Amino acid sequence: MEIVRGERAAQEIVGLHEQVPGDEIAEFFSRAMTAAAEALAERGLEPTGPPVALYQGMEENSFDVTAGFPVMPGAAPSDDVVAAMLPAGATVETIHTGRYEKLSATYQELTAWFEDSGMDVPEVMWEEYLVGPDSETDPDKWQTRVVYPVD
Repeated sequence: MEIVRGERAAQEIVGLHEQVPGDEIAEFFSRAMTAAAEALAERGLEPTGPPVALYQGMEENSFDVTAGFPVMPGAAPSDDVVAAMLPAGATVETIHTGRYEKLSATYQELTAWFEDSGMDVPEVMWEEYLVGPDSETDPDKWQTRVVYPVD
């Protein structure tokens, strides 16, 4: 696994925001991506990138997550979706290739990298779903970029 440092501009996203139990995350993603796509289509807007999920902490096996799509600034929330912002600045990133169920191994490697670097693992992070079930039938070829903003 290659871990790289990057730099990102702030990016607005539109999607659903909920506190989601770990065992319900797949259902939430399906619901969130559908709601975000429908809200954008109703306004004649297209996503500006791949699906994304912004995590803002974890409590007792549940995630504070906003899942949806990146959009042009000012796309604005609706009754069905909220707007959130992926933060600007320095990042630590890697690409996980394979099934979503195996993402935990990538997170374990990232946690070890942060510890070896003398850094705390940031509570805020996001995943970008570069290749997934909508475009590739073989889950071993799916690609998820994991991004942590760092100081």
